[in-house]
Amino acid sequence: MTAIAQEGKGPDTAQTISRVRENVASMHKKLPDFICHEEVSVRETEGAKTTEEKHYLLSLQAVREPHDTAHQFSELREFISATINGKAVNVQKYDPPIHFLRGGFARDLFTFFDEPTSSCYEFKPVNSPGATEGNTLVLDAALNKNARPLPPECAHVSPELTAARVWIDLKAFEVVRIQEKTRHEVQFSTPFARINGDYTFSPVIEYSPVNIHGSEYWLPRSKSVDFIKTKGQHSFSYMSQYSDYHKFETSVTIMTIPETN
Repeated sequence: MTAIAQEGKGPDTAQTISRVRENVASMHKKLPDFICHEEVSVRETEGAKTTEEKHYLLSLQAVREPHDTAHQFSELREFISATINGKAVNVQKYDPPIHFLRGGFARDLFTFFDEPTSSCYEFKPVNSPGATEGNTLVLDAALNKNARPLPPECAHVSPELTAARVWIDLKAFEVVRIQEKTRHEVQFSTPFARINGDYTFSPVIEYSPVNIHGSEYWLPRSKSVDFIKTKGQHSFSYMSQYSDYHKFETSVTIMTIPETN
């Protein structure tokens, strides 16, 4: 596919994006189904006061969806333990209340940098103090304004992934951070309703190298989302941290039962 994005003005930016795409495409091809620990912290505040804190420890299975049509891994969680305000509770399961709180495995990264949707974006260096720190390059990604009408694969990009700020490690040519654009949601239901359910939020995913079955992959280390009430001081803060990655394998044993006379 011919890329339709104009990836910055300088050759260094274009070359960097190309190297990142190569690495993301390689991971897309090789990443196996895996299992890891997920530690979820939920803090509810009213003004400057914390009204409730919840902590969950989960076993998370990430399994590539059939045919991988949307670059997504389905997520299956098994409950390990939980506390509310520091006290252990008997909670049987934890499911993210909305899809913004999924683990961020592959979907976000693949949408911006893997085919076919990665070619829908244009990348521009952030021109502000501290935007390039050490070996990190900071870019703003947005759907290409010069491509109208958008190709079918671009028109189906989910609203929360139409723009983002991206941090790239210039030694590894890997994405280390994605901050999705700030969104305003007015149709939230429980637990976010709080009379009008009117919140702003901007998910942030941090990536780092992990070893799975002898191979290195850059996968989420954490994902955080703060839901801030537009009218009032109420907010919810979610932080999910990921560790102890392993390849997820299943096995089937066929047993033969001797016939009896």
